[in-house]
Amino acid sequence: MAPRRAEEVPVKRVAALGCKLPQQLPAGEILTDITQKKWKLGGAIGYGGFGDIYLASDNLNTSVGQDAKYVIKIEPHNNGPLFVEMNFYIRAARRDMIDSWCKSQDKRRVGVPSYEGSGSHVYRDQRFRFLVIPRYGIDIGKFFLSQNRKLSTKLVNNLAIQMLDALEYIHSRGYAHADVKGSNILLALQGQNGGKENTKAYLVDYGLAYRFRTASGMHKPFVHDERRAHEGTLEFTSRDAHHGTHSRRGDLETLGYNILQWLCGRLPWENENGGMSLTANPDDVHSQKDLLFSDVTAFIKSCFPHKKNPPTSLVDYMKYIADLGFETKPNYSYLRGLFQNVSYQETNVPTFLFNMDESNENISCAKSYKRPNLRERRPCRPVNGEIRITRNTHPIVPKKEKYFSWEAVLARHPDKLAKVSIQAPPSPLTPPPSPPPQFLVPSPPSQPTYAMLHVLRRIKEKQSGMIKHRSSKSSDSELKPKWMTPAMEEIAQLKKKAQEANTTNSNTTRLTRSRVAFLKRKANEKSFPEEETNSAYSRSIKKRKLLPSIAANLNVYIKQKKLLSRLKNAV
Repeated sequence: MAPRRAEEVPVKRVAALGCKLPQQLPAGEILTDITQKKWKLGGAIGYGGFGDIYLASDNLNTSVGQDAKYVIKIEPHNNGPLFVEMNFYIRAARRDMIDSWCKSQDKRRVGVPSYEGSGSHVYRDQRFRFLVIPRYGIDIGKFFLSQNRKLSTKLVNNLAIQMLDALEYIHSRGYAHADVKGSNILLALQGQNGGKENTKAYLVDYGLAYRFRTASGMHKPFVHDERRAHEGTLEFTSRDAHHGTHSRRGDLETLGYNILQWLCGRLPWENENGGMSLTANPDDVHSQKDLLFSDVTAFIKSCFPHKKNPPTSLVDYMKYIADLGFETKPNYSYLRGLFQNVSYQETNVPTFLFNMDESNENISCAKSYKRPNLRERRPCRPVNGEIRITRNTHPIVPKKEKYFSWEAVLARHPDKLAKVSIQAPPSPLTPPPSPPPQFLVPSPPSQPTYAMLHVLRRIKEKQSGMIKHRSSKSSDSELKPKWMTPAMEEIAQLKKKAQEANTTNSNTTRLTRSRVAFLKRKANEKSFPEEETNSAYSRSIKKRKLLPSIAANLNVYIKQKKLLSRLKNAV
């Protein structure tokens, strides 16, 4: 029996940890995306730990061949990476977005695939999620292995410039790729029949895309997340990704590791034949990467033992990343300028990969020079907070005539109308709002709703005294605070009676506890002789051991009472 070809040998599919592999769909299956556009499946061309990749076509009348223009990634609904990738393409990689950015930056193209379609599909009671993107050729990882793990300097510089363009676009949309590596960089096909590859490279696979900007446009702070620590491919993981967070600096650092591998053959923390062992400790790899950035020049020299001088562009690139802040916007123009001037060319790579007419289409003709420490000029008009546009590159936008329609106004929600049109008048009694923290960007204040306006109106009426208090039945209820308990009310009434007694008798002494108790006992007794009262009161003073001053005051009070009774009898 003749041996089977490599294409006929079945590939062993291994699912990623915690994920399920989907059932293989038959060729000719029709899928409908969210825009009701239909796609026809072809044969499977790739298998991963999360799903499969199929050839696809939008022409339903013919079978899908090897010249298909599109591919479809399919995963079960329970898996997560394709869901993240679909959200990235819908929010940041639609064709109109890419075209407008290229036009504003005066570029012909950028190496980011365009979104073609996505949706859900049910096959044999199993639900799938799918994504449609353009089809590309061989990836740089396979090409790197086919060239004995070494690429030419000219090709590496060409790839670095295109990947910097792609990362600049991704970062302008508020995302970080978080998994830049050779197997995720694909070369475009030349012609419809699968001809030779050219140097148009595209950055794919956004299953780990990280949104480093919040909805308000702020950069997320650096926070160590143990759940996402060491995320990505270990040999290319950035120092920030080892802590579980991502930023623009991390993507540039990951690209630097790829450039170093393409030029010298392997990274210092890889095996001798390349790749990482299954027992590699991520913390040890992280420490080696920290050592690299502690002395960039010495470390890169050790990676090129057979060369007198390592590539200057790579050394300057790594030094720039070592000094770059976590939330700082990189100077992409300076970094591209490091790889534009190529001094020598190796001849161990096919010559069709060095078509500089296609690779340098995004490079300006002006001579590049290094100015890393100079402050950038402010843009005349910012676009999306990321793009710098000068006066000469402003797109000419025709003026649109204003059209007013009552139907559009009345169709809006009443609360939204109130937020725009109704504003509370400024009041001198209300304090000014507190300033925001220094690390926050001041956001525009929200407009009040109907309920908020009602509360503000009531507060102002109370402050101006326009609200009339309800009339109470007695004067005591008007003076009585609402927070007093019954016991406190009784004490307040006793104090009020004592104050009235003090006003009638100016010579009377102040009330004490013993005096109040004595008055209560006297009121309860209907007939109480004056002498007994004096003797009882004197006994109570002795028993309670009152101070001599209190006893003297009480004696004076008794004498005054006797005088008052004699005057009444005389009258």
